Amino acid sequence: MQVIFIRHGEPDYSHVERRGFIGHGLDLGPLTPDGIQQAEQAAADPRLDGIQLIVASPYTRALQTAAIISRRRDIEIAVEVDLHEWLPDTTYTTGGAAIWLEQYRALRAAESGILPDIEAFESVFSRAKAVLKRYAHYDKIAVVAHGVLIRQFTPRASLGYCGITEFAYHDGIQWPGAADMPDW
Repeated sequence: MQVIFIRHGEPDYSHVERRGFIGHGLDLGPLTPDGIQQAEQAAADPRLDGIQLIVASPYTRALQTAAIISRRRDIEIAVEVDLHEWLPDTTYTTGGAAIWLEQYRALRAAESGILPDIEAFESVFSRAKAVLKRYAHYDKIAVVAHGVLIRQFTPRASLGYCGITEFAYHDGIQWPGAADMPDW
């Protein structure tokens, strides 16, 4: 099966931060106007020609991106809970996005750029691989998800908002190891 991975568009966390949301509440942030435009441009990309289904992360930024592509392409969306982002705080009690980002950067600095919780990233791969397996009967799908998830299949130094990369799924795929993450 051919998988077209699409990273979500640029998110806007200001609305949820003003409301004091923390942890998982941050994932309710919609796209910025630029993020909407990025999704519109991604929808026109010829690599999406022939997709039979859009599979999306349940996070607002990914769902909104998928909805824009779905509208432009007239393709059904399937929402998959297990296509979620890496969870640095499984207690869901971490403060706003700026605090989360500060903690993430501190972890990277402490480990000379290598994330210490490699098992967390392998679990992102395992969850997503199980999702992809459920759609293996399709010839070509688009998956709208997150940079960390996409990099577990196609390690890249950089994948911008609404960046697109292709992947050939097969049952025997193995985790390629900890992919280098960008300095967000």
